[in-house]
Parts: sequence; C-alpha cells; structure tokens
Amino acid sequence: MNAMKDNDAFDRSKIYEKLDYVPEPSGYKADLPWVVQQQIAATNGIQYVDRIGKLNEYPEFELPVSRVEEGLMLDIGTGWGRWLIAGHKKGFTPVGADIRLEFCKTALNTMRAKGINGYTVVADLQELPFLDKVFDLVWSFSVIQHTHKDRMLGCLNHIHRILKAGAYTKLEFPNAYGIHNYFGPYAKSLQTADDFQSWEVRYYSIVEYRKIFMDIFHNFNYQVHSMLGIGVLKEDLKYVSLKNKLLCSLSLTGSLAAQIFRPLKTVCDSVYVQAVKEGFGINQHAIMKFRAAYNSNPADNLNIVFLLRCPISGETLRLSDAKDRIINTSQNISYPVIDGIPIMIKSEATVS
Repeated sequence: MNAMKDNDAFDRSKIYEKLDYVPEPSGYKADLPWVVQQQIAATNGIQYVDRIGKLNEYPEFELPVSRVEEGLMLDIGTGWGRWLIAGHKKGFTPVGADIRLEFCKTALNTMRAKGINGYTVVADLQELPFLDKVFDLVWSFSVIQHTHKDRMLGCLNHIHRILKAGAYTKLEFPNAYGIHNYFGPYAKSLQTADDFQSWEVRYYSIVEYRKIFMDIFHNFNYQVHSMLGIGVLKEDLKYVSLKNKLLCSLSLTGSLAAQIFRPLKTVCDSVYVQAVKEGFGINQHAIMKFRAAYNSNPADNLNIVFLLRCPISGETLRLSDAKDRIINTSQNISYPVIDGIPIMIKSEATVS
C-alpha cells in the first residue's frame, strides 16, 4: 500500500508532534495526570503557566450556549478536552477534532476520567472529515485564528456544510482593533500572516469578520468575550495563582464594562462570533446510525465512523473488520486507526 502524496508536509508534522514536556516528578500522585497539567498550561493561556503540578482537578468551564436535550457538538482544536466536558454538561454528545493525535488521546482520556461518553478524531480544520448536516453546534475557542486566511475560510465553509439546517456555530476570535491587540501583537502578526505554514495568530476587524460570515452563512452576530487580553474566562479565577487572579479580574471587569457600555464593544480584544445555518435539511440517516451505535456501546470511540466522510472523495466510510482502518470501499482508500482514534487526514491515506 502506498501513502497518498497530495497533502503538504505541514499536516504530517503536526499529527504526531508532541509538546516538549518536563519529566514527571518522582512520587507525583495527584489525580490530574502530569501530562494534562502541562497541556493545560500550553492551551489555556499564559495565566496557567505557573500552575503546572499545582492543579488538583480538571478545570471545568461553562460553554456559553443554551442547554439542549440531545444534540451533537463538534469542538475544533479540542486540546486536552475542556470544551468537551463543558458541552456534555449542556446536553451535547461531544466530538473533538484536533490535528494532534496526542491531544485526541488526552481529550478521550479526560472524558473517560469524568465519566463522559464522547469522541475524538484527528483532523485538519481545513478538511473537516464529517458528513453534511449532522451537527447541532460547531464550537472552537482560540484555534482557528492560528491559521492562514485560506485555511480559515476552508474551515468555515466546512462548518457551514456539516451543520444541520437551523443549527449554529459559535467561535472565539481576536479583534484586530482591541485595545490590547492593536497596541501589542497585531502589528507584529502582519509579518507572518501570509505564511501558510505559520501558526501565529491572525487578527481581523469586526468589519472583516462580518463580511466573511455574511458571504458564507448570510448572517452574523458577535458578542464581547474578553477585554485586555485573549482567552480569559471567569472560571480561571478558581484555578490560577493570586497574581494572575488580579490580572484576570482586571480583564473580566473590562469585559463586563464592554457589555454594558456599547461603544467599548468594538475595542474588546476577543469576541464570540455566531452564525446560523439557513435552509433545510438534516442527515437523519447518518445520525440514526450513529445514535444506534452510541446506544449499544457509548464508550466505543469508533462509533464516530457513522459521522465521517472521506476527506479526499467526500464519500461515506466503513470500519475494517480488524478495526484498524477506516475504509472508502469505492476508492480503495483507507485511513489508519491508532489507539482507537481515526486519523482522518489526506496525508495518512493509503491506496490498496
């Protein structure tokens, strides 16, 4: 079997990349795994860098959406899995997609440790490998802005495709004209904005976001998320150090002021952008097959195969008898399954 060669090397390097970890201390006995301590510091914001080894529990956050009775949620760039926990608490069956296998493993283990039945898939956000019209919510927090604009637009078009009619996406983005951003990292970011391989943050204005989302979704709404910094959440106050509690409090106070005094809304540093999938249609057949598998054995991560499509051809897939490949029978293409996690990226496909 020969590996497909039509995907760029960037994707492959990210799939198997691991963070540069400090070795686990001798005698470490906390309930929170040492690797998760470090992944939280790497993904939750700089306010957690000094908390490695000091967190006694999985931090929990509130997903800022309405509760549902039963729904499917996709979290893009799932990291260690914090938003999968939050989605479950709001009634969703959570699905996490990340380009790193390491994070997909951790997120799956996080859900299992919390007694949550959810799923993870290795995927590139510009080629989301899911069937049309299956998700009730697509969420992402501080991820999509790390990509080139073409990659971001590809992701948004896929989000539109995989949402059910009437369903919505809610995504966190930085505002180029935020007080902190404009006088800080925005100008520097312009130096790498055109580098397709760079994962430096890109900054767009509210006007630019509006145009992008109106072109794809034909509707657009945004809300204040954070002032004087990106990614600060009220729950951080429970987990960060005293020094960072003060800094987070300052940011949260600014965020509250921006919600009250509307002129400040345009200069907040990060926003939640929300858009609704208009039209008609739900992929009821795929959802029913997934739910049947879920009801039979909810802990099996490979139930997700019923929601997947081939990222090369867009066709439906099946699981191999050995459960080690995801197969596109008509094209003789298959994708590996590693530790029960599908690797649904073009570069990893093989042709028999």
